[in-house]
Amino acid sequence: MPPEEVIWQAGDASADLFAEDASLFEVQPFPVPRAFVELAHNVVCHSDPERFALLYALLTKLRAQPALIQDHANPLVRRLDEMAEAVRRDIHKMRAFVRFREVATPSLVEEGNKDSRYVAWFEPGHHIVRANAGFFVRRFANMNWSILTPELSIHWDGETLTESEGAAKGDAPDGDPVEEVWKTYYASIFNPARVKVGTMLKEMPKKYWKNMPETALVPGLLAAAQARETGMVKRGRIGGNSHTALDALREEAAGCRRCPLYKGATQTVFGEGPADAPLMLVGEQPGDQEDLAGRPFVGPAGQKLDQGLAEAGIDRDRVYITNAVKHFKFEQRGKRRIHSKPGAGEIEACRWWNDQERAIVAPKVTVALGATAARSLFGRAMTIGHSRGQQLELPEGGEAWITIHPSFLLRIQDHGEAEDEYSRFVADLAMIRKRVTTLTG
Repeated sequence: MPPEEVIWQAGDASADLFAEDASLFEVQPFPVPRAFVELAHNVVCHSDPERFALLYALLTKLRAQPALIQDHANPLVRRLDEMAEAVRRDIHKMRAFVRFREVATPSLVEEGNKDSRYVAWFEPGHHIVRANAGFFVRRFANMNWSILTPELSIHWDGETLTESEGAAKGDAPDGDPVEEVWKTYYASIFNPARVKVGTMLKEMPKKYWKNMPETALVPGLLAAAQARETGMVKRGRIGGNSHTALDALREEAAGCRRCPLYKGATQTVFGEGPADAPLMLVGEQPGDQEDLAGRPFVGPAGQKLDQGLAEAGIDRDRVYITNAVKHFKFEQRGKRRIHSKPGAGEIEACRWWNDQERAIVAPKVTVALGATAARSLFGRAMTIGHSRGQQLELPEGGEAWITIHPSFLLRIQDHGEAEDEYSRFVADLAMIRKRVTTLTG
């Protein structure tokens, strides 16, 4: 039957005024791609009331165009793909964010059965409770548990899975004694430097926070950490004390073992510059000479950077300079150590140090020199050609700009092209200097 002639209804068909006039048609099976069956398996769990109509519309097209299911640019296929992905995400979130709480003698346990039962509350975005039931049965096979949701609740007694109607949040317990132990442990291991609030909210929306005991602690732990950090910065700046916050951080970074790069490098190459610098430059990683000297940008790329800063009117002594990765990554070729580009894992491992440097220095403007530095600052791959010359905002706040790494200028073989690129680099730095001047008055 043509899709436009079909009325789809989920639930009680008796509510359909036209149900008594419906005719029965002979079923004529036909083959469909396996990918459609897999797609439909997820889409039917979506909350969109049009899901059945959309699937049927695609089904009718597949009879004549079986390959259409592979055309992900097709608007209908793309929409169904997005619905399926939303369901998969919801299934994952339920598995990640359900928290069981022990109830000694809940009303849900049969009379006379005093065994402990574990109850959880969850608010799914789609119809995923039945689809997820098997996972929880396998994962918690030896527990008596119930998962309560607004539309449907499921219960496991160790042998049989049953269903009941939806519940209210108040039907689930608020906590149990084990949670207090867990909260104490969580607070002791909490590292505020690793918390990215924007990312956390994206992956774990606030509606799930009330299900998890540890999330109630996060705001207070963050506030306390910020107060400690502010005090550390102030103590480091008062009276010219040599043991500043940066000094302490530098000493800690000297023993960094966050990734394997420390094994081949001579030493950690930490950032340098004034603790109140209005401008911070972030490069990729130390090179051979930097690794030996223990200072950033002292080799050929550093000399090119110094030249560009001078022509742009920027005093390097008033700039804090560091790298996205603090250890030299290289390949040994004979007696030479050849630069090797850091991987995403190595960049991520070093972000903690860069976040701390930025928190202490609090620059008005941060500049990423090259793609690696940009990835470190923004937490994702950035295209220099697209973002260069634009005023950008960092995920955790603060103004940033992106330009090339000075080592790029050293690799250009054509003399005329090299001069043009260098001029653009100096122009970028001059524009950044004007911006810093505006912000600092």
